[in-house]
Amino acid sequence: MCYFAELMASSSARIRSLASDTFIYGISTVVGRFLTFMLTPLYTNYLTQSEIGSVAALYAAIAFINIAYSLGMEPAFMRFYDKDDDAATASAFTIAFRSVLVLSAIVTVVTVVFADSIASSQFLQLTSPDAGWLVCIASLIPLGDALILMPFARLRMLRRPRQFMALRLLGIVVNVTLNIVFVVVLDWRIEGVLWAGVAAPASILLFFLRDIFVWARARWSQSLFREMLTFGMPTVPSSLSGIIVQVADRPIMLMLASSALVGVYQTNFRLALPMMMLVTVFEYAWRPFYLQHRDDEDAPTLFSRVLTLFTAASGVVFLVTALAMPDIVRLPFIGGRLVNPSYWWALDVVPIVLFAYWWNGVGIVLAAGFNIRKKTAHLPLATGAAAVVNVVMTLLLIPHVGITGGAWAKVAAYITSAAVLFALLPRVYPMKFDWRNIIVIVMSCSVVYLALRELLGSTILSAFVAVVTYVALLFLTRVFGTSMFSTLQSLVRRNG
Repeated sequence: MCYFAELMASSSARIRSLASDTFIYGISTVVGRFLTFMLTPLYTNYLTQSEIGSVAALYAAIAFINIAYSLGMEPAFMRFYDKDDDAATASAFTIAFRSVLVLSAIVTVVTVVFADSIASSQFLQLTSPDAGWLVCIASLIPLGDALILMPFARLRMLRRPRQFMALRLLGIVVNVTLNIVFVVVLDWRIEGVLWAGVAAPASILLFFLRDIFVWARARWSQSLFREMLTFGMPTVPSSLSGIIVQVADRPIMLMLASSALVGVYQTNFRLALPMMMLVTVFEYAWRPFYLQHRDDEDAPTLFSRVLTLFTAASGVVFLVTALAMPDIVRLPFIGGRLVNPSYWWALDVVPIVLFAYWWNGVGIVLAAGFNIRKKTAHLPLATGAAAVVNVVMTLLLIPHVGITGGAWAKVAAYITSAAVLFALLPRVYPMKFDWRNIIVIVMSCSVVYLALRELLGSTILSAFVAVVTYVALLFLTRVFGTSMFSTLQSLVRRNG
């Protein structure tokens, strides 16, 4: 029996359930991320490199604030969600939502009061005359994100991916549309970018208001609050460390170089979007899946198999993106090329970031066992180590190798995180991974990429040849069997 037929034999129904949700989340994420990606060429043609760098620095700060606002209540709510007890679920929602609301409101007010000082800080270095006003506008973005955080978590636990998809797309469409209006038509520049960012969560919040009023009216339970806080708070340092890995390179680069260089880096970093989409789609479906199947007898085996499937899919995304991107950025777009030619010199950043995102996905799979066993206090060890490695490597590499150093620092950070999780996992939730096939998949992808880049260059044609060759290698090495296509097709069908 071929490998994939074997791994699906005892758990195909549940894998199909995960794949079905992943497919639906995938539609919204692919469409949404593509629309968001359109902002990259828009900015490169209508904003200066320094302005793009300033926007990147502001959104890096927003990412840190979003983690602080959450208090770890999103994973806590999902863990204490009880599909068989509406009253208990309403109580958990009430505690999570009210906690986030109070904290975010307080911090927003403080930010507005000290906006001028924040704007001129070492981490932002905004120099425009209205820098304080820009910080005030930006402070509304994480506030809006905080207010829709728990309603979205509830949709995920209710297994309503279509409604989740529709609302996410609504926010993205609002954001992209208003960016065009504010930046291109009205020429509001950075202020236009920020106001569009404020409008996106605000539009979603309107649709959640009724549910919030209904679900956030349960009686406050101090004991449940302490229990949720005990579960959720250990995830905050972990999430904060994760954000450091994701965005700390921007403010560090800003301190070491200039906002223009940050703008170039940010633009090319975002070209690794396809792999980020794959990881994001997977994570949205993965958490509810493993939480709902955590008590199954064969759960560890089932969960470990997912990593092999994720790695195989990542190989395809890597090859297509890394090899085709130099041709893609040259496509025509409003105001010029898809990406302004002045940014092309840094395209070497893209394959490095793609590789980093794959390691991020590996860490997401490994983290499941710690959440299942409520051992979330272990997670900060991994993400904290990754954050330290990221900051140190970014500081060391950027002065010597330029902006690619920031991307390599991310690879090192995500490898560190995965290594720590893998070392701790056997004590918490043992999983037996199929390392033979995982290694074959990674090596096949690497050899094909390096060979095709050398022989044909980085073009759309070489990307096509690379994918065909990669799949053929997986057949020859018996990672895939003859029933591969029927097996993969079954992954996206609903369990009837």
